[in-house]
Amino acid sequence: MATNTRTVDRTGRLGEDSILKLMIKYSLPSIVAMIVSSSYHLINMSFIGRAVGPLGIAAIAVCQPISLIQNAINQLVGNGCAAGVAIRLGQGDKEGSRQLLGSSSAVNIVVAAINIIIGRLFMTQFLVAFGASEAILPYARAYLSITLYGMLLSCFMTMNPILRIEGYPTRAMITMLLSTVVNLIFAPTFIFVFNMGIRGAALATLFAQTATGLWILLFLTNKKRTIRLQWKYFRIRVSHILYVMHLGLPNFLMSLTQSMLSVTMNNTLGTYGGDISISAWGITNSINSLVQQPVFGLNQGVQPIIGYNIGAGKHARVKEALLYSLVLATVFSSVGWIVTRLFPAQIFAFFNDDPELIAVGTQMLIVFRMFIFVVGVQQAGSAYFQYSGRPKTSALLTLSRQVLILIPCLLILPRFFLFDGILYSGPVSDLASTLVTVAFLFVEIRRLNKLIRKEKAAGEGMDVVTSASVEQYL
Repeated sequence: MATNTRTVDRTGRLGEDSILKLMIKYSLPSIVAMIVSSSYHLINMSFIGRAVGPLGIAAIAVCQPISLIQNAINQLVGNGCAAGVAIRLGQGDKEGSRQLLGSSSAVNIVVAAINIIIGRLFMTQFLVAFGASEAILPYARAYLSITLYGMLLSCFMTMNPILRIEGYPTRAMITMLLSTVVNLIFAPTFIFVFNMGIRGAALATLFAQTATGLWILLFLTNKKRTIRLQWKYFRIRVSHILYVMHLGLPNFLMSLTQSMLSVTMNNTLGTYGGDISISAWGITNSINSLVQQPVFGLNQGVQPIIGYNIGAGKHARVKEALLYSLVLATVFSSVGWIVTRLFPAQIFAFFNDDPELIAVGTQMLIVFRMFIFVVGVQQAGSAYFQYSGRPKTSALLTLSRQVLILIPCLLILPRFFLFDGILYSGPVSDLASTLVTVAFLFVEIRRLNKLIRKEKAAGEGMDVVTSASVEQYL
């Protein structure tokens, strides 16, 4: 009983403690974990680049869309579940939170099993459609034929935000670190000691996914948890799934559009730049992912804070969390931009010393991500609208960057400017989508200000109607 009380106190602090203190507590572990995890992917790609060569790196880039599709589905249910749980906890509905978790977990497992079967049956067709040339295809098949099975337990990785909502941000960080540590132990062992090449990298990834999925599953089924995964809740309820999918739509679209972007990018690069440009893109995309991890970690940390306080009707705290997240996201993005401007060639040399790969990759990193310092605002703004219960707005902002602007640019500009057209699609998309997001945020902050004034008026004993009347004169 005492343990349960402490758990309740942990979640209740989301509506009471200092916003900045909460953001540091909840975001810092997530930021550290995501940076370490993303750093591993860079190190792993370096292992493959040195053991297999540029074709191995290209194979990973070609396999990426399949992983992103599965991740998109997991995000649709997992992040939607986390957002729903945070809101319902703010409303005091613990039973509803448990039901959401049970239904979401059941759906994720069923979908993962279906995707594994489809992936095995149509693997070659998928890889060719995703940009694999005859030279890349054998490496891509060897990698995907192993990592595909990791989907079954990795679907629980998107439930990691539940640990933060429960009040255990450090354990959520350990989840990310666990995957990294397992990979760092087994990848070099399999690749270099046992000379397994790209299959060794795939096997290490499979072990890491399995270990992480089991870790989260053990936490969620622990009897001490407030939001416990129990067999009686482990069934698909249509109303719950629709609610979860509604909230998780932005995350789903983000991962799905990343998959679409990877397919478009691989095929366009294959046409205008060849296999070496696909390898360069694989590295560039991984570097870009590392640069963005602090913002993603920040968003994950702020999710339970915003969701809980919206559920509790504390709009002043919601606004404060939003403003802090926008400022910090800009700082994080700017640091990443500076590093990639100063050391682009050295970064690519870390993966492989092929002169052509370094030359193409350096140009791609500098030009394609020219305006990455503004992307933090776009990502933080999009995440805010999801956590505040408006996934349609969040989905629109997410789509604006990678689908509505970037993919059309990739299809049109190369026809006129060849390879340069691909490079300049990136900055056009980053800048335009950020401006759109800023416009939405401006309107949202004005809305929050009105709600805050009404709350203050109500607190001073004013009638709500009178307060509304005063508003029109302010």
